[in-house]
Amino acid sequence: MGFSARRGRVAGAVAALAASAVLLSGCTGGDMPEPQDMSTPLPDGVTEQLQSATERAMQAGGAPGAIVGVWAPWAGEWAAGVGETAPGSGETPSTEMSFRAGEITRSMTCDVLYALDGDRVVDLEDPVTTYVPSTPQLEDRTLVDLCNGLGGLKESTGARWNVILGNPDRVWTPREFIAAGLGRGLGNPNTWGDTDTAYFLLGIALENAAHTSMRDLYARYVAEPQGLDATYLPIDAAGTPGTTPFPGFYTSNAARESGCEGEPKEMTELSASFGYADRGVVSSLDDLRDYASERAGRAGSSDDLAPRWAESSPTSSDGPQWIRAAGGDLMMGSMIGQQGEMPGYSTAAYSDVNTGLTVVVALNNSAAGGELAGALARELAAIAAEAPGESDVDAALPWTTDQAHQAVADAAVCPID
Repeated sequence: MGFSARRGRVAGAVAALAASAVLLSGCTGGDMPEPQDMSTPLPDGVTEQLQSATERAMQAGGAPGAIVGVWAPWAGEWAAGVGETAPGSGETPSTEMSFRAGEITRSMTCDVLYALDGDRVVDLEDPVTTYVPSTPQLEDRTLVDLCNGLGGLKESTGARWNVILGNPDRVWTPREFIAAGLGRGLGNPNTWGDTDTAYFLLGIALENAAHTSMRDLYARYVAEPQGLDATYLPIDAAGTPGTTPFPGFYTSNAARESGCEGEPKEMTELSASFGYADRGVVSSLDDLRDYASERAGRAGSSDDLAPRWAESSPTSSDGPQWIRAAGGDLMMGSMIGQQGEMPGYSTAAYSDVNTGLTVVVALNNSAAGGELAGALARELAAIAAEAPGESDVDAALPWTTDQAHQAVADAAVCPID
């Protein structure tokens, strides 16, 4: 069953989003600056709260450092390197450093899909088998199903996780992950799934359709049009994320059981083939700020979302219904973005479609995964939403600072003081 045949299931998504979030009365128009044009710092009291929240999340994830940014167009900005680049280094991370962006890559993969649809290279409703004929079991799944996390595909990397961590320089092929995911069978095609298999498969389909590598497709349709100079998909050979990398680490299960004592394993050098079209892209704080802000601008507003995001799926049947998914993104109330991990890094980037409030988080330990980075992003957003400003903006969110603070604790894999 393709996406178009499932429209009834998600027809009320916009109403659900509007009802679950406290709709914001402000906007980024008029004299509101775009995040990249801001130069006014947030008030000292606010930045102290942001710093404290970041340091606590670093403890929770065993991360020696973090690169974070918060841009509230009505109030000011805060961008900082916190902690150390590596345990005992004494070097504060620079906001110019680059890192692996994790599942933010999924958003960019869907950008390529929609761009190729606009160029009439593919159609969103094309069956997957049109471009990957070796998957006959997916003849009733479409390209946009893959982008939306639908189609019942299951996750592929779990069984390989220890192999990946123990062999960071190994070059993988996307088909290895696709075969592993499809080998687990198919689930409910109407239910959203947090599945890497879909994006590995979508990447292969887009490469076959365009006769172009995903590395070049990201450059052509994402990085170059938006001026994202630090954003790219590395070659498959193991290497660092950029020429000025933010070192990355991983705390093993055994180390977590002993209270995260000792130094985590360094994972800065890695083959991006593990991440590919699911989580392989490298980026930077400024690039992700600009990318998240631009995407939120394209999405519209809570009561008038663009088609890519207008029909969304809940990520859980019994969790908060203001957490939804569409178009390769997660939708946290009125904030659109992504969160996730790549060995060495936990990342998140969100921007509010109504106010332009934008948050980017990069923790340099991936042990706690995207849940921790996302919880910290929500906590930083809730703190910034309370920041006073000259403009009359109602920046209320469907979660409180305390709730996000607790979510950080819930995601912790290391002790918090």
